[in-house]
Amino acid sequence: MKVLIYGLGTLGGGFSAASYFLNKGHRVTITDLRGEKELGDPLRLLKERGAKAVCGKHDQQDFIEADLVVKNPAVPIDSPFLSLAKKVTTDITYLMQSPLTKEIKTIAVTGTKGKTTTVATAAHILNKANHETLQFGNMGISGFAILEELEKRYVDEKPMPEYLICELSSWQIRDLYYTLDKEQLLSFKIVLLTSLFADHLNTYADFNSYKEDKWLLLRGKKGRLIISENDLEEFENLKNVRTIESFSGALEQTMRNRPTWAICKSLGLGNKQILSALNTFRGVPHRQEQLGVHNNIVFINDSSATIPEAVNFTLLSIPWPFHLVCGGADKNLKVDAMITPLKNALHVHLLDGTFTQNKLLPLLKKENIPFSGPFDSMESAFASAYQKATESLDVHKTVAVVLSPGAASFGIFNHEFDRGEQFRELYNKLN
Repeated sequence: MKVLIYGLGTLGGGFSAASYFLNKGHRVTITDLRGEKELGDPLRLLKERGAKAVCGKHDQQDFIEADLVVKNPAVPIDSPFLSLAKKVTTDITYLMQSPLTKEIKTIAVTGTKGKTTTVATAAHILNKANHETLQFGNMGISGFAILEELEKRYVDEKPMPEYLICELSSWQIRDLYYTLDKEQLLSFKIVLLTSLFADHLNTYADFNSYKEDKWLLLRGKKGRLIISENDLEEFENLKNVRTIESFSGALEQTMRNRPTWAICKSLGLGNKQILSALNTFRGVPHRQEQLGVHNNIVFINDSSATIPEAVNFTLLSIPWPFHLVCGGADKNLKVDAMITPLKNALHVHLLDGTFTQNKLLPLLKKENIPFSGPFDSMESAFASAYQKATESLDVHKTVAVVLSPGAASFGIFNHEFDRGEQFRELYNKLN
C-alpha cells in the first residue's frame, strides 16, 4: 500500500504514523512544506528506514497515487490536495476504526484549556484503581502508538486496557467528522468539555466557528455528556447531560481537578480512591508545572497557557508574590483577561511577538505596570526575571518566576513545548 503522510509536523504525530506503516512494510512518502533541516532527526530516521521525503512543496501526483493519505491536524480540511486523495485518515480516526477498540470503553475530553491535565489525571487515578487506562491524542501521544500497543497485545494474547481516554482539539474533532463515518463516533462512554473560551481566532473566522467544531463532538454521541454549568444552556434539550459541578465532592476540589473528579465519580470510583490517587499525581509538563526552588525562588513552567484566560487561571492559584514571563504571537484574542495577573505581578518580563507589541505593551503602558523587554529569546527574558526575583527577596521571603505567556509561541520558538523546555533548561542550569 502507498501511504502519504501529509504534514510530518514537529510534535511526533507524523513520525508515529510513518513508523507504523513502515513497520508493516508499506511504501511511505512524507510531504511537508518545511525543509529537511527544519524537520531534523525525525525525518532523517524515517528516510534511513526507506521513507521518501518531499520537502518545501507538495506534489499533486503523490496525492493521486497514494492509497491512503494521513492528514496532520494543522492541515485545513479544504486543502485542494485532499480532494485528490482516494482515502483520508488521521491517527485518531485510524485507531477508532480498528476492531481492537470496539470492546474498550472510550472517554473523550475536549475544551479550550484543561484538556491535557484532565486526561492525564483521570488516567492516573483509573490506573491506580486497577482500571487499566491508556491516554492519547492532542497531548502528543499518537493514535498509531496506541494501535501498535493493542495489536501487540492481541498477538501476544494479553488483556486489552479497560479504558482509552482521548484528548481532542477542535481541529481533531473536525477531522474525525471529515474522515470517519459519524455513526462510528457514537461509542464514547463519556464526553467531557473542560472549559470554553475564545481561542485560535487566527485560524477560525470567529468564536462561533471555533465553538461549532467542539459542538460536533458534544452533539454527536451516546453515553454521558459532562459539561460546565456555564455551558448548560447550550444543551438543555439533550438527555443524559450532567454538569461538572453537580458531582458529589466536586466543589471541594480545586478548579483544575473538578473535571477529573466528575469523570471518575461518573465511572463509579469512590471519594477515597480518587483523593488517594490525586496525592500521587505529579502533574503535566508545561501546565502549572513546578520545576523546583532555587534560593527561595519558585520556578513554574506554564508554557501551555496560550490564551489570556489561562494566565489568569494559573496566577489565581500561585500563593507567592510572582514575576511573570509572558507575551508572544497573537491569535486574535482580547488581552482583557490578563489585566489582573499583570497588575498583581511584581514585574512583567516580555517575550517579543505580535501579541506583545500590539496588545500587551499598550496595556502595560496605560496601566503603568512595570515591565522589562520585549526580549527576543527565552534566555534574555529568564535572566531578567531571575535578576528581578533575586532583588525581590529583600522584601519577600519567597517569590515565584512564572512562565505563563497568554500567547502563541511561533516566531521565537518551534512550539509551546519548545518554549517550556527552554525555560526548564535555564532553570536546570541554576542548580
